[in-house]
Amino acid sequence: MFKHLHIVACSPRSGTTLLHEAMVACFNIDKHYDHEIRFHLVSADDGQILLTKRPKDTMYAEAVLRSDPEFYVIYVVRDPRDVIVSRHGKNKDRYYSNIRLWRQMHGYARSLYGHERFLEIRYEDFVTDPDATQKVIAAKFPWLEQVHRFSEYHEYAQVSEKSVTAMHSVRPIAPTSVGGWKKHLGRIKGQQQIHGSLTPELIECGYETSADWEQVLESVEPDFSRSRYPEKVYFWARFSQYINALRKVATYRRKRRSA
Repeated sequence: MFKHLHIVACSPRSGTTLLHEAMVACFNIDKHYDHEIRFHLVSADDGQILLTKRPKDTMYAEAVLRSDPEFYVIYVVRDPRDVIVSRHGKNKDRYYSNIRLWRQMHGYARSLYGHERFLEIRYEDFVTDPDATQKVIAAKFPWLEQVHRFSEYHEYAQVSEKSVTAMHSVRPIAPTSVGGWKKHLGRIKGQQQIHGSLTPELIECGYETSADWEQVLESVEPDFSRSRYPEKVYFWARFSQYINALRKVATYRRKRRSA
């Protein structure tokens, strides 16, 4: 049986592509896919280490961890304010994620805290001190063999076109995007008026200690621009998600048993 290490996140635009490319370049990974792929569509040979990533697969992680002893998860959490103001390289004119999606995915991740095959990585720590984050990953999954340092990843990375589009470019890992939400205060205010204050989540995740940060929004005109993902998911869409989740997990289990 192969070891399957899958990267998920609190939302798209949380740094999973960068982490995936850094791990491919800097650890001895037997197999990976060019960019994003759902967890149940992959395969590898017996004894191999397979690395994949898809941010929204957080919703399936608990069920797969429960059924597959060789399934491992890295969860990337990022300040939701920076997530919801980030744009994808495919469409730079539209905000990508939103508070609704961040809360949904982070809610799934909460149930995994403490699991022996689950590791949370904070995006801000990763881009500020990539080598320290690499040590945390190596300590959690000691069967990973380091071949380069994360701080050197850009020198060795062979990045797919899709990944370059998502990341905008291949460059040294740096915290240049941390705190970018301060340039999009209208977006933050608009999203909070739709979904409610982020302060409880920001305090829980250690990004703020109080609601004082919201004072910067007081005289700001809210921006209600549409997101790539819907602001609300209705009953039938949620039900469809649930049924699809059952099917994907069942498909993965069948493939693993027959491998």
